[in-house]
Amino acid sequence: MPVSSSTRLRTDDELKRLRSRWTDPDFAVARDSLLQQADAALEQDLRPVAEGGGWGHSFHCPDHVVPLDFDPSGPAQHRCPVDGRLWQGEDFDGGWRCALNGRIMGGIQACGSVVAALGAEAGARYLAYPREILLDYATRYPELPEYGRWAGKGKITGQSLEEAVWAIGACRTYDAIRDHLSADERATIEDGLLRGLADHVTGQLFHKIHNIECWHLSSLAHLGVILDDDALVRLAVDGETGLTAQFAEGILDDGWWAEGSPTYHYYMLSGALSAAAALRERRPEFLSTRGLRDMLLTPLSMIRSDFSLPATNDGWNSIAYPDGLAQYAGHYEQGYGLWPDDRFAQVLAAFYQHGRERVGEAALTQGPDLAGVAAPVSWPLRTVHPTSGYAILTDDDRYLLLKYGPHGGGHGHPDKLQLDLWAHGVRLAPDAGSPAYTSPLQGPWIRQTLSHNTVSLDHTSQPEAEGRLIDFRDPAEHPYGLAEAIVAWPEDPDEIVGRQGSWLREPRRTHVPAYAGAMLRRSVIFAPGYFVDLIRVEAPAAGLGHAVPIELSWHHRGTMITPTELEPVDWQPPGEGDMRDTYAILADVHRLPHSGPEWQAAWQVEGVTTRLWAHDPAGAEVLTATTPGNPPAEPQCTLLRRTTGNDALFASVIETGRGDSAIERVDWSEDSDGLVVTVQLDGRTDSWHLPLDGTPTPA
Repeated sequence: MPVSSSTRLRTDDELKRLRSRWTDPDFAVARDSLLQQADAALEQDLRPVAEGGGWGHSFHCPDHVVPLDFDPSGPAQHRCPVDGRLWQGEDFDGGWRCALNGRIMGGIQACGSVVAALGAEAGARYLAYPREILLDYATRYPELPEYGRWAGKGKITGQSLEEAVWAIGACRTYDAIRDHLSADERATIEDGLLRGLADHVTGQLFHKIHNIECWHLSSLAHLGVILDDDALVRLAVDGETGLTAQFAEGILDDGWWAEGSPTYHYYMLSGALSAAAALRERRPEFLSTRGLRDMLLTPLSMIRSDFSLPATNDGWNSIAYPDGLAQYAGHYEQGYGLWPDDRFAQVLAAFYQHGRERVGEAALTQGPDLAGVAAPVSWPLRTVHPTSGYAILTDDDRYLLLKYGPHGGGHGHPDKLQLDLWAHGVRLAPDAGSPAYTSPLQGPWIRQTLSHNTVSLDHTSQPEAEGRLIDFRDPAEHPYGLAEAIVAWPEDPDEIVGRQGSWLREPRRTHVPAYAGAMLRRSVIFAPGYFVDLIRVEAPAAGLGHAVPIELSWHHRGTMITPTELEPVDWQPPGEGDMRDTYAILADVHRLPHSGPEWQAAWQVEGVTTRLWAHDPAGAEVLTATTPGNPPAEPQCTLLRRTTGNDALFASVIETGRGDSAIERVDWSEDSDGLVVTVQLDGRTDSWHLPLDGTPTPA
């Protein structure tokens, strides 16, 4: 007998829409995609293995940071699709088992969706496989041992996060076919698998504000609904660190998730939206929870013109590629179903008009009718996101992000006052984001200050800190734009209290002597045709016992061009311990010879040229190197501007464009208060005063 609507994950309206759109030519691509997935699942007929799964990230090539080829036979060696190298060992085998369970889940979910659309009679060939699989897992699950060493344990998978995601899929599959199972079959699946998943995930709760906890709680919300268990629902929503608390502490006032990564913003939102959909009949008030709906809108207020975002902190760099946000189309389909908002329909129209295929069950059940919906020409831009610490300078062709905000918890990077430069549709000097966590570059390179476009002291990475914005001028409202931010480290690192949120305020600070009492101040003048970058460093290093090595890193994609021939260097990585390993990553190290403090360089990539005119402290040296980009198979050009002392001032004029330079000459002069730079262009001359202390102004 059919169950009540409060124990269903799909509403009656969604099921009606699914069945209506199944034969609608406008939704043929989404329908055919689901059918192809379901048919492939039946053809492959993947079955669970006796052992539990491993960590999903382990099923990646460490060299190329791409998923290994999946062989259903479960071979002893796993092939890299890039160079054919074979990898072996329990980590890779466990990753393969996790991938197997994930593929099985994807297949049975697709079959379940087809059954929900067609009914048991017309969809009979798609019913048997998910029924058999759920019964199989129900028999196995109680006997599987806990497994994993990363942030919680799983059984089907090697991490409680992946277990929670898998549990949501199990609930949705069961929801689709439950009415077509016998009473005994329902009891077996509910008691052996779903109740087992609920008990396991409950035992893995972190009791912290954390993106993983959001997935734990979302899975418990699904399980509570499907099992008609009010206690599970209350735990998921109302617990001390339940979903309501997660949103209250983890969603910042400017609408971003607190980890400072667009990727993790959407990842957390994936679980949150899924929970909202599961709870809308049982707890309709949950849809009004603070910040939840706005999380869909916030990233749209920071997008570049190619619908991408910088990949800050632990962010997958796919979001930084053209139309990178389109990978989250399903979120906006879901969002429209939960809160019918014309803005969600407009952004979906933009995604699909740019070539993204409209696929997924959410398009068939929750998404809008897009007939007659026009994609916006542009999206209203919010140039300062104050709580997260993003300042954006942009015009028709350029987009420059100055990142100054909080650390971001365990997914934060030590990169205060770094720049991410995009122009003319091309990532030029980007934040690399993060590759797979099993990449050997993750610790020694990706999570170090040296790999970012900012300053490091004493060959060590920045300790935790939070900068602040001093001044900002939007170039759309002023003759020139300006972004100026500062970060300071106290002599006692325990003076940094940190942002609220139990995971985000955990003690992670370390005392790094070179940064005790240090200060960085970065000012960017965004003029028509170029920008001026000024960085001032104060490094008193009391008690350090030596003058402080100060280094400004700049990482640019493409080919470097210099006006003088580079000199080879007998490179001896500086630093101590792990930091020596970081500097050892620099390859093909050369010195850029120059007389005096001024020098030039340029880069070319994808038809765009970036030109740099620099002024450094007296006696500073400039090194060039090749370093890993992201993906690591795409190396990048690195500049290290190096000096030693207790203070330094680095200044640059940077122009980007296609074709010849519009800048005819750049002249630098020093005065008692800092520098003056004069930029001569065709038809105009600009002069800027760059003080040692204070905000740059027109000279």
